[in-house]
Amino acid sequence: MERLERTLRRGVVEGLVAALLVFWACSTNPATGRPQLALISEQQEVQLGRDYDQQIQQELGIYPDPKLQSYVERIGRKLAAASERPDLPWTFRVIDDPIVNAFAIPGGHIYVTRGLMTHLTSEAELASVLGHEIGHVTARHSVTQMSKQRIARIG
Repeated sequence: MERLERTLRRGVVEGLVAALLVFWACSTNPATGRPQLALISEQQEVQLGRDYDQQIQQELGIYPDPKLQSYVERIGRKLAAASERPDLPWTFRVIDDPIVNAFAIPGGHIYVTRGLMTHLTSEAELASVLGHEIGHVTARHSVTQMSKQRIARIG
């Protein structure tokens, strides 16, 4: 009986700690204005992005066309300036990879592959892809996912 009571008390305490952690970690999503789980601050998000960006550049490589890089950067920056998080240190890069893909990492780093670039037929299509990836960053999707993983490890 005593063992059961201790187990129940521990469960209640762990539940309260988890509830307090979730309450403490709620922030407002900049894109939706709704509450959002975020155990990672914006400053931490930006630093994570810088670290990941260096790894991506080393592992995947940047496509060696300065004019194309400049073009993508210019379109991306114009879109990011109109986003909910214009003050992030946005970067837009073309990755030297033949697959058709685009992705974003925390802190405002957006990548499109050279493979995707060969399939785009207009600036509007490029802007659509970049806008979609900017949306992931402004909504802090990766931060929410990392926060959920941290809570799962605690639980």
